[in-house]
Amino acid sequence: MSKKKNISYLFSLALLLLAGCESNTATVTPLEEEAVEVRLRASVCTIETTVSRSVIEGTTLKAGDTVGIFLMKDNRFSTSYLQNLQYKCSEDGQLKLQPEGSKVYYPPQEDVLYLYGYYPYTEETITDENGKILIPVTAALQTSEATDYLYGSATGTKTEAAAATGITIPLNHALARLRLNITTNRPEYTVQTYPILQSISFTTHEGQKGKMDLQTGIITSDNPNAGTTVSSDYRSNTAPLGIVPGESVTQEYLLLPYDSTASALNRLAFSIKEPDGTTEKEIIVFDEAGNGTANPPTIKLEAGKTTTLNIIYTQSMAAKVSVNDWDKGTEHTFQ
Repeated sequence: MSKKKNISYLFSLALLLLAGCESNTATVTPLEEEAVEVRLRASVCTIETTVSRSVIEGTTLKAGDTVGIFLMKDNRFSTSYLQNLQYKCSEDGQLKLQPEGSKVYYPPQEDVLYLYGYYPYTEETITDENGKILIPVTAALQTSEATDYLYGSATGTKTEAAAATGITIPLNHALARLRLNITTNRPEYTVQTYPILQSISFTTHEGQKGKMDLQTGIITSDNPNAGTTVSSDYRSNTAPLGIVPGESVTQEYLLLPYDSTASALNRLAFSIKEPDGTTEKEIIVFDEAGNGTANPPTIKLEAGKTTTLNIIYTQSMAAKVSVNDWDKGTEHTFQ
């Protein structure tokens, strides 16, 4: 699996002392200590703008977004204090412990807690035989329908918690983003007469459901030996997706990271309808099975990065592939 790249999701956790134990939270009342309340505020660093609101963008989470927090007593992830607390983002950016009015304390005589957070919150967390906390993940969806899974951790002392700035947890993208840009330079097409994109389909090397390790953010596929076929049909779109010379049709997907000697994608194709409106044909960009088509390039999908495939529909159906991460990455091409 690939290395994780820090983004930009910062949760300011101001942990302030509380006097007694609230009934809604299973904690022990501090003994002869000044009381401290756990307050959270979310701020998100600016990242690259995307075509979908399902991929987090801007500087804040949306009101109503939920985050899960695990509190551990040691940095070996072996001694749990409180597990899977749910926080909800409010209009002012504060993260509020659920249900409303609940409070959390530092344990007695403990000055440090180790915090692990993830987005979005789920009750379906799993603890394996080794004590790892796993989060179910489903990828291989267009970004308009996908979940942008995030994870992160921080060490929080009482001194830091009492400070005005609070404790910051940087959250990372756990998934990779695949961006497909389709354009044409065929001379018979003009800005008045051009083909219409009908569908896109591709097959991944491994299955696109898996488990994310909360501590490391590494996602393991539930089915690494059988890929997932992803299909997007645009035939019923109200606004047709025209492949106009000089312009690109862009579609994005969130996928499990994949870093191997094999390509992350086994096959990629799209179909178009010619300007006369009657003829539809499939264009195979590459196919591992051969059949007279190009072999797939070595495409890698890295967490927190965007892999961009620029597909130029020409007489010979040449394709160009560039790799860019959300902060800029390497680039390669093939013809």
